[in-house]
Amino acid sequence: PIFKRQIIVKEISLVNPEILIEKGSSGEFNFSDMGGKSKSRTAEKPIAEKKDQGFSLIVDSFSIKNAKITYVDHVTKLKNEIKNANLKISGITLSLLKPIDFSFSAVATYQGKNIPISLAGGLRLDLSKKIASFPALNLKLAGEQANIAATASNWQAGPNIDFSISSKKLSLDPLLAIFVADQPKAKQKAKPGELTQKVNQALAKLPAKLKIHAQLDLENLTVLNFGVDKINAALSLAQKNLKAELKEIRLYEGRLSGLAKINLAAPGLSYTVKNLKLENFNAAPFSNAVVETFLTRLENYQDLSNKVFGRLDATLALSGQGVEASDIMANLSADGSLSLKDGELKRLKSLDAIADKIKTPALKQDLKISLLTADFSFANQLLDLKNLKLKDHDLNVFFDGGLDLKALKYVSGNRLKLRASPAATKELAREFNLLRDNEGWLEITLELTGSLKMPIPIPILDKPIEKVVGKIKAVIEAKKIEIVSQVSQEVEAKKAELKKEAEAKAEAEKARLKEEAKGQLKNLLKF
Repeated sequence: PIFKRQIIVKEISLVNPEILIEKGSSGEFNFSDMGGKSKSRTAEKPIAEKKDQGFSLIVDSFSIKNAKITYVDHVTKLKNEIKNANLKISGITLSLLKPIDFSFSAVATYQGKNIPISLAGGLRLDLSKKIASFPALNLKLAGEQANIAATASNWQAGPNIDFSISSKKLSLDPLLAIFVADQPKAKQKAKPGELTQKVNQALAKLPAKLKIHAQLDLENLTVLNFGVDKINAALSLAQKNLKAELKEIRLYEGRLSGLAKINLAAPGLSYTVKNLKLENFNAAPFSNAVVETFLTRLENYQDLSNKVFGRLDATLALSGQGVEASDIMANLSADGSLSLKDGELKRLKSLDAIADKIKTPALKQDLKISLLTADFSFANQLLDLKNLKLKDHDLNVFFDGGLDLKALKYVSGNRLKLRASPAATKELAREFNLLRDNEGWLEITLELTGSLKMPIPIPILDKPIEKVVGKIKAVIEAKKIEIVSQVSQEVEAKKAELKKEAEAKAEAEKARLKEEAKGQLKNLLKF
């Protein structure tokens, strides 16, 4: 419609273009200033509208064909290329009546392999309400796909973003590899505080008025080589406070649920977690992850890997601050309980030290655990264990006490009680019989001192001494009864002798009186 002073172009295509995207050392991209400075725009005086504005140009369709996109990050020294990139946007002129259709496809390189990527869907615009919606986006990544629905509103003040994403199988690593540098073969240890600084800088750029509501329903998700079987969660973000309702997360062959709140404005993040439940976790990979994350300060901490097997249940509440292991440990406080069933505890050097102390080589073996339970609390890098009970066929363990994870030593006053079966302790000397109960089980109470890895067990001999004293008391009591019985017998014999003597005297007196009566009777008769 030239007479309406409009020119409509059906399609503009860029063929074989090369596009360079650069991220500078300040974190800004090379296209960041394409829109100009906001301050300069507000300072400009409005120009009076002219009656004659010339022609307006309207493009109905725009496409890019067979493009090469190079991404360069000057901070991480990352350089990645995306080839065979194709983009098509159509239906722009009728955007007020129906969604704008768009599609994007490309080939990325990940671990030496070509990974096809595509994103397609529609964009619906409501300029009067300032709402943009993507009712049905389809993301495909190396044959896997995810369905996404999203709405963005309040662009100038917010924005407010609502979205949902669902997938049956999705690996995000090929997508992340475009923007994240590969890990060097020789892993360089980060300086203390370096990660915290990067996180703080990244979150400082997050708009304070940004609001996000998200629903996640994902299965077989892989991120940074970490696999999650299922995620069903609701996320919300407002004023840089993130709330995550973890309805169900399946990982380590088990189930996790709970409620988490994270303050993104706090230095290094601060967080609280309530009603966290772990159900039927595979203890081996989970415990290995805990060791690799939090216990690396221990000497030869690798010895603690692949030591715990079984099915783990736990309840937990915690709060803390920090993203680096040292900060997490320093600020973490937690309490909860755990239970390990049908498991196995591989031979530990700490148990070997105890076995040497009580001269029980049978303890130097893998322990089959029918049940292990404990209550715990953690604060100021002190782990307090209460009512820890471990049941094995030949060994029962009970522990109450604290572990100082900062000094890597046991807290004084702890008590470790061991009960070993007669079969496991049959080679012990007879002197150890004082430590046995009525069923022949060896019982010993120890206090663990020294380092967590190689503790020095100190026997607590209160009960054995009480047992010896009890035996002495029993001997004394028996002797006392014997003496009393002997005296009683002598008294009874003396009583019988006196009674017999008294009876004899009584009989003699009776006979005398009888004779005397006879005499008197005779005299009376003579009279």
